[in-house]
Amino acid sequence: GATQPLQDMANADCIVIQGSNMAEAHPVGFQWVTEAKARGAKVIHIDPRFTRTSAVADKHIPIRGGSDIVFLGALINHVLTTESYFRDYVVAYTNAATIVSDDFVDTEDLDGLFSGFDPETGTYDQATWQYADGRDETLQDPRTVFQVLRRHYARYTPEMVEATCGISPEDFAYLAESITSASGRERTTCFVYALGWTQHQGGAQMIRTSAVLQLLLGNMGRPGGGIMALRTPSHQSSPSARSSRPSPGR
Repeated sequence: GATQPLQDMANADCIVIQGSNMAEAHPVGFQWVTEAKARGAKVIHIDPRFTRTSAVADKHIPIRGGSDIVFLGALINHVLTTESYFRDYVVAYTNAATIVSDDFVDTEDLDGLFSGFDPETGTYDQATWQYADGRDETLQDPRTVFQVLRRHYARYTPEMVEATCGISPEDFAYLAESITSASGRERTTCFVYALGWTQHQGGAQMIRTSAVLQLLLGNMGRPGGGIMALRTPSHQSSPSARSSRPSPGR
C-alpha cells in the first residue's frame, strides 16, 4: 500500500508516475500532482502509452512493457555509483550498515541464483540470509547490506536499460538527474504506481525495488516523498484492506 496520504504529494519536488495513467484513472487524486506542479515540482510519466497523464507531465518516457525492474535497478546503480544517496539518512534509518552473514552468496557468484536454492522443490532455504553481529557505519565493509546491494545492482547499466527497456541514455540520464536533484536534506521525490505494477507478474519486485531506491534517496517518511499506491474500488485492494473498510450500511 501507499506510504503516505494522497494529499502529501503536493509537497513533492519531483513526481515519477510509472505503471499508472493517473490523470484519467484517478482524476480526483491527480489534483495533488497538479498542486505540486504549480509549486514548481517536475512531473515525469514513464509508460508504454502516451496518455493524458503524459500530456500534462513535464516529460513522457516510453518504456517496454514489463521491463520496469531493469529501469529501477539501473537507477539504484546510478545513485550508488554517483554517491547521490542521502548518507546520513541511509546510515540512521535503514539496514545499510548491518553486516550480512558470511554464508550468504549473491547471484553474481551462483549463476543467477541466491544461496540456499533447492532445485528439487524450486524454493529457497533462507538460513543463509541472516545478519551477522555488528554494524559498519562507514559502509565500507564488503559484507554490509550497502556493499552487497552495490555489487548486486552493478550489472544494471544505462546500456542494459537501452537494450531491455528501449529507453535512450539521454532519457535515462534526464530521469536520474531529476530524481537525485529533487531528493536529499531539503527536497523529496515521490513515486506513484497503480495496476501497471500491481497486477504484473513481477509487480512485487518492482515495488520492492522502488522502495530500495526511495530509501537510498532518503524519501521515505518525509513530506512529499514515499511511494503512492493508487487504489479506489475494493477489487483492487488486498483482502486485509477490504476487510478493514466499513460496509455501505455503516
